[in-house]
Amino acid sequence: MSDVQQRPALPRKTAEIAFALLLAVVGGTVIAGSRELETGWGGSGPEAGYFPLRIGIVLVVASLAVLVREALRPAGAGVLIVGPAGGRLALFILPLAALIGAAPWIGVYLAAFAYLLVAVGLVGRVPWGRALAIAIGTPLVLFVAFEYAFRAPLPKGPLGPLLGML
Repeated sequence: MSDVQQRPALPRKTAEIAFALLLAVVGGTVIAGSRELETGWGGSGPEAGYFPLRIGIVLVVASLAVLVREALRPAGAGVLIVGPAGGRLALFILPLAALIGAAPWIGVYLAAFAYLLVAVGLVGRVPWGRALAIAIGTPLVLFVAFEYAFRAPLPKGPLGPLLGML
């Protein structure tokens, strides 16, 4: 292997700590949200916030366990991503992060179209005709499924009314 392939792009300890912190934030958010509801046991069983509170606590405790384990682990103990794999992973994660960030503003369907076009066409190097068909077809199937079959509309953003998606 060459030096480029051996060079760590993401040490395992860094990834574990970052994920543990993210898990703690998610757990804390679940706990905070459940505290807006009754979290005890009522006359007919558990209240609405009973299980979410406990799930949030489990998430926070698990994240603390990972943080303690990583604090005790030696610094050079393993690599999660090596060399060029980090760049390939970034090519997958960055468009996904853009999808998540753009969806509230432009709607899920348009964000999914843009994500699929980039992920399938550019990153996946699928021929543009097929990539365009996937990028158009998938949000269309999602629209029909969620709007009509499930009757659970997804956010459409400000473009929804312009496109007749009320």
